[in-house]
Amino acid sequence: MGGVEDRLVWGIHPVREMVGSSPSGVEVVYVVGGKHRPDISDIVFRAHRARIDVRECDSAHLRALTNDAKHQGVAARMGAFAYAELEAIVRARPELVVALDCVQDPRNLGAILRTAEAVGAGGVLLPKDRSAGVTAAVVRGAAGHVYRVPVARVTNLARAVGTLKAEGWWAVGLLPGGRRELYEVSLPNRILLVIGGEGKGIRPLVARLCDQHASLPMAHGVNSLNASVAAGVALYEIERRRRAARGGLRGQSC
Repeated sequence: MGGVEDRLVWGIHPVREMVGSSPSGVEVVYVVGGKHRPDISDIVFRAHRARIDVRECDSAHLRALTNDAKHQGVAARMGAFAYAELEAIVRARPELVVALDCVQDPRNLGAILRTAEAVGAGGVLLPKDRSAGVTAAVVRGAAGHVYRVPVARVTNLARAVGTLKAEGWWAVGLLPGGRRELYEVSLPNRILLVIGGEGKGIRPLVARLCDQHASLPMAHGVNSLNASVAAGVALYEIERRRRAARGGLRGQSC
């Protein structure tokens, strides 16, 4: 079993997001000088309101817990992540679901989950085997933004893709050398975007289930992008199309 630091998330923004979005998933909040810093005192207030255990400690202790990371004076120990059920995502019938086929790098997974939340995806599917789960490293990579989008871990990703297709989703697989560029593909109202993991990409069985294979344009000599970068480009192209179909923009730009 790993130590406390294996479940620790640190930094003002990730901890505030965790406490605000999923207080039941936070076991302890550690703070340094919380009474004298408005940003930390706000986290302490939220944590007390949610009945989360708050422990004051000195900077040396927090450095030891976080292995000398830039903790900004606050950290939180997360409990077990609450995965969603595939059936719940199907019942909600969101316009956009993302399936990740064996993304194993926690930083990539965190970045993809953050982008999925940013574009309003209604669910993310992960296989239970050969895939990163939602750990503290993933939460750190997402700056805490993993709790507002349902994440389901499925035993068989190909079967899950088949289930969504049977319920009306159109599966678009992002593949290098796909038959058409994503910008040229006609996208329906309900999309299941399938993205492959580092190295091998989408496995053949899952790829065969996709209704459409799409690629991103690449300069000569470039074969592929990092999984999280490719996901970001594709998700925002889909979001651009969705906004255009609704006749306008929403939210704020960064």
